[in-house]
Amino acid sequence: MSRLTLKGWIQLQIINFQVRAIQIKYTTSNLNLRRGKSTSAPILLMIPKYSKIEVTDTDDEWLEVNYQGTRGYVSRDYVSKTMSPYSNLNLREAPSTTSNVLILIPKQSRIEVLATEGNWSYVVYNDEFGYVFNTYLSDDGQKPDLMKQAEFSTDMLKFVNDNDIQSPTDYLLTTDLKHRETYVFKKENDIWTQLFKWKSTIGAPRTPTISGTFSIIGRKPSFGTNRYTVKDATRFAEGYYYHSVLYDPTGSYIIDGRLGQALSHGCIRLNPSNAKWIYETIPDGTTVMIH
Repeated sequence: MSRLTLKGWIQLQIINFQVRAIQIKYTTSNLNLRRGKSTSAPILLMIPKYSKIEVTDTDDEWLEVNYQGTRGYVSRDYVSKTMSPYSNLNLREAPSTTSNVLILIPKQSRIEVLATEGNWSYVVYNDEFGYVFNTYLSDDGQKPDLMKQAEFSTDMLKFVNDNDIQSPTDYLLTTDLKHRETYVFKKENDIWTQLFKWKSTIGAPRTPTISGTFSIIGRKPSFGTNRYTVKDATRFAEGYYYHSVLYDPTGSYIIDGRLGQALSHGCIRLNPSNAKWIYETIPDGTTVMIH
């Protein structure tokens, strides 16, 4: 997690553009394409394992997709995860350093992870299936800096100023996954000042919140399923949002207001007033750091 230079910022924007413009994913198992966002919704067809799907919209648990001309919804739990190598990386025929190299994947390229076992992941890159040594993968395409990440959880205000963290807007958002807290900073006289620190609920162990440096790339007033609704959702990566705690499906009352826990599908839940503040105040392009 090194200082975000101009070059690094440009690379980050390229990754974010790729995420928005090339929303192609793959199924990780045989997967039902449904008419609605519910396991009880009618099944339109079954998508075979490792099939390519076009993602047209993303929520916390469900993806709206197009598969060979049929549109519907699939569970995000059975779809590939997007990652990027932070160095050039060999795509191999088998999970071994002695197996044939199929292609060299350039650093910070978008790849889709289908399965992981130990240090090897089965992935897709440019429609080519193979294996990569996953030590070189990260959520944001940047090499992790464990020392900086340790500082990140110690004194957030000192961290963002000592490391001269940059944002193209006057705002900066950070979320500390260890302590499950979200910070809001504003630039004043070229120094970050802390506006807020909010208790947050993060991804469950099986569906963790991604970590790295991202940027705000849009928002939705609400989304949900037949079981719940969330409000004031601000997106920092495809399928990942800051949003309110859970309301009933009609959005009338809170059904799960727990904060400071790890139980979401990867999104970051906030008190409704805090989610609304981010939704209405933080501009697109604002840097988001999560570790």
